[in-house]
Amino acid sequence: MLTKNAGLQMSYSDSYNRIAAQKRLKDYNILAFACRRAGKSRDEGRAYYSTGVLFDNLGKYKMAVESYKKFLQVCKAIGDVHGEALAYNCIGVDYMKLGEQESQFYRDAIDYHTRHKEVADVAGKFLAHINLGIIYN
Repeated sequence: MLTKNAGLQMSYSDSYNRIAAQKRLKDYNILAFACRRAGKSRDEGRAYYSTGVLFDNLGKYKMAVESYKKFLQVCKAIGDVHGEALAYNCIGVDYMKLGEQESQFYRDAIDYHTRHKEVADVAGKFLAHINLGIIYN
């Protein structure tokens, strides 16, 4: 049973975490911009990936998808197949989460998990098959 104090403590903690995440989002956006200007594509991609993770943690899946798509573009441009597979998986998972609210997103999830399966290593292919099975279930 939660006391009033414990609920207040959790609310304060949640607010603090959200504020910290918002600050980190701004930092990663600045970092991505600076890396793009400096021609540091790999670091730019990492900034987009980190932004996607933060949006995931905040439950903002559509915004996370947009960040992961930028990460995907960078990975394709520099020939980073492992990053590309990671991006496909992250996008697919977020579309699965969005599909729980609006079923049309399941088609997008299937598309991205299929792409993941096509470029992934053995362990990644296994994960892609599991995710596709979850969607079809």
